[in-house]
Amino acid sequence: MTGCGKTTQIPQFILDDSLNGPPEKVANIICTQPRRISAISVAERVAKERAERVGLTVGYQIRLESVKSSATRLLYCTTGVLLRRLEGDTALQGVTHIIVDEVHERTEESDFLLLVLKDIVLQRPTLQVILMSATLNAELFSEYFSSCPVITIPGRTFPVDQFFLEDAIAVTRYVLQDGSPYTRSMKQMSKEKLKARRNRTAFEEVEEDLRLSLHLQDQDYVKDAVPDQQLDFKQLLARYKGVSKSVIKTMSIMDFEKVNLELIEALLEWIVDGKHSYPPGAILVFLPGLAEIKMLYEQLQSNSLFNNRRSNRCVVHPLHSSLSSEEQQAVFVKPPIGVTKIIISTNIAETSITIDDVVYVIDSGKMKEKRYDASKGMESLEDTFVSQANALQRKGRAGRVASGVCFHLFTSHHFNHQLLKQQLPEIQRVPLEQLCLRIKILEMFSIHNLQSVFSRLIEPPHPDSLRASKIRLRDLGALTADEKLTPLGYHLASLPVDVRIGKLMLFGSIFRCLDPALTIAASLAFKSPFVSPWDKKEEANQKKLEFAIANSDYLALLRAYKGWQLSTKEGMRASYNYCRQNFLSGRVLQEMASLKRQFTELLSDIGFVKEGLRARDIEKRAQGGDGILDATGEEANSNAENPKLISAMLCAALYPNVVQVKSPEGKFQKTSTGAVRMQPKSDELKFVTKNDGYVHIHPSSVNYQVRHFDSPYLVYHEKIKTSRVFIRDCSMVSVYPLVLFGGGQVNVQLQRGEFVVSLDDGWIRFAAASHQVAELVKELRCELDQLLQDKIKNPCMDLCTCPRGSRIISMIVKLVTTQ
Repeated sequence: MTGCGKTTQIPQFILDDSLNGPPEKVANIICTQPRRISAISVAERVAKERAERVGLTVGYQIRLESVKSSATRLLYCTTGVLLRRLEGDTALQGVTHIIVDEVHERTEESDFLLLVLKDIVLQRPTLQVILMSATLNAELFSEYFSSCPVITIPGRTFPVDQFFLEDAIAVTRYVLQDGSPYTRSMKQMSKEKLKARRNRTAFEEVEEDLRLSLHLQDQDYVKDAVPDQQLDFKQLLARYKGVSKSVIKTMSIMDFEKVNLELIEALLEWIVDGKHSYPPGAILVFLPGLAEIKMLYEQLQSNSLFNNRRSNRCVVHPLHSSLSSEEQQAVFVKPPIGVTKIIISTNIAETSITIDDVVYVIDSGKMKEKRYDASKGMESLEDTFVSQANALQRKGRAGRVASGVCFHLFTSHHFNHQLLKQQLPEIQRVPLEQLCLRIKILEMFSIHNLQSVFSRLIEPPHPDSLRASKIRLRDLGALTADEKLTPLGYHLASLPVDVRIGKLMLFGSIFRCLDPALTIAASLAFKSPFVSPWDKKEEANQKKLEFAIANSDYLALLRAYKGWQLSTKEGMRASYNYCRQNFLSGRVLQEMASLKRQFTELLSDIGFVKEGLRARDIEKRAQGGDGILDATGEEANSNAENPKLISAMLCAALYPNVVQVKSPEGKFQKTSTGAVRMQPKSDELKFVTKNDGYVHIHPSSVNYQVRHFDSPYLVYHEKIKTSRVFIRDCSMVSVYPLVLFGGGQVNVQLQRGEFVVSLDDGWIRFAAASHQVAELVKELRCELDQLLQDKIKNPCMDLCTCPRGSRIISMIVKLVTTQ
């Protein structure tokens, strides 16, 4: 149970017990944690309890940071670190106990780790495996490990008063102002009504009519399954009996999908300064992500109660995974008497860490969850409602040291009837490419086919999901048809990002255009910084066109980002004005800068850019902008200004998302010098993909009104289906990059005296200038694969400076740039 000390005490009991025996029998324990901050904070807590410094008997290891020694017998580490260790040491030699903590979180990594451990225990029956969690479906896990025993330890938590949205509005007397961003729009209301109508079956419609005509019940009564968002004032009044009309009025016009920062601020004021009988204590606010944390933090800075300009009443700490270990430690420090500590956190504070002095919890009810985004064919982070289990876990954070209070910012009805009981296991909702590669890297699975490995997971994903992932890996060139890892696949397995983004990062560093490749990778991983307010769509699209170059939305983005970087060097005001004038989101650009630094750290870690680069150090040294160019050096960016090469890099990441441009039959116009071929109108061009047939370019793309493309191929990232199928962002590419960097099989045939190079079963084909060129293209593909293979054997090898590498790379750059 929560609060029973399982994470800190159980490993110590095992260790202390073994210390009473002979020296060769002393335990060597690894305890996994779902997040970096928990590995560090728990290790420090346990070392303190043992009156020693961390790094001796008790240590921790996270990616890129390890505090341990030869004397360490209890190591706290992240799940990923243990999986990496298994790549080189399948039997975990010398380890006596593996403790998997917070196993209920059901991340893709923890489910996979359980499968690996299940296999290791068969080879090493003496290895002790212990699974721990506060909220667990114990039977499921016990059965998975052949009905192993279950131990339940009672927890020690204090009672917590639980309140919901209707109570929060009542105690703060919160009222929505006219034009508030948290009001439901008319468009939304009609959408909700339509949704409600669609969700009703014909039988329910008849049943409803009957009930009303026979006066069997109040006409404002609504079934429990209908969400609050679809109800009007009268129906809400009927549902929430005993709630005041002013509260119901606010609820009836509030947008429940948005995280209401105004209401959170009002609640904070009530807790710190209001009339109530609850004891003083720290306040923990749960928000979905970094963007909301920054917004609330900035909002509180302009409120005199929280900004400490007049009086020192409050201290506000943000808490999220991208903060440094030192910054994260600040949340544990107790403030002086009379000062309230406010922690604004993501769900990192839900299970990973315990902040002792928390008495109040404000739960926004939202969190970021990894989902599969079908329009992009890749993983994305979506804002979703928490599950009931998450909500109860958050509530429990307020009762660790004394009785506490929790405000959930969703209604009691939503909690009881709309929230899922448990989150869906991550493995059933994300793309599986990364996991396929990790399985293939592990020796114990190298001879098995993927389907047989996946079928042995605790709750296997849908077979279709695995099939789609295998196809994507083959298209990228990471996996062969008989499921063997290619050299590229091997390198992608060690990058914890979506495989397409990983390929773009790798090729950007190999071809010395690292900085632009990372900018584009960051926007693909997050979102485009271009915004288009619905009342200024035309103006916004016009501004975007000013950045257009080489028929590419991505190169336009690159120019816009560069301009923003320059403006940040002139100060906050200048960058704010730049974003406003050019319809760019400053917050998205900052998030992209942060992602670029993280990506650089990952590449440095696996030997593709300068050694020892850390995201935090790059940020500290950056003089405005993201600091990547200075950190990675001229060498890595010598081709950063070559637009044709950067477009070619996009093929590497986005293949097989290719659109063919079909021009109409030529029309001619008579002039004094004779007939001249006319350019087609933009709406006469047709766009075709291999699987969807005809598609359309989205009006927000810089290619929307283009009448002529020098090359008949475009690559794209996202496909959306509304009234028609639209291609969102796209970029014109030539045929050579498609053949060189796409993942498909290249064929060369002689047809009617021409050497035709084809790809993708002949869907992409072109006549080469000569037989030599055709063969060269094929040869270069093999050479590039061989280079990546050499890099596996010798990770320190610099592909750009070794004689063979530099020759091949400069030849490819030449071919792509001069075609």
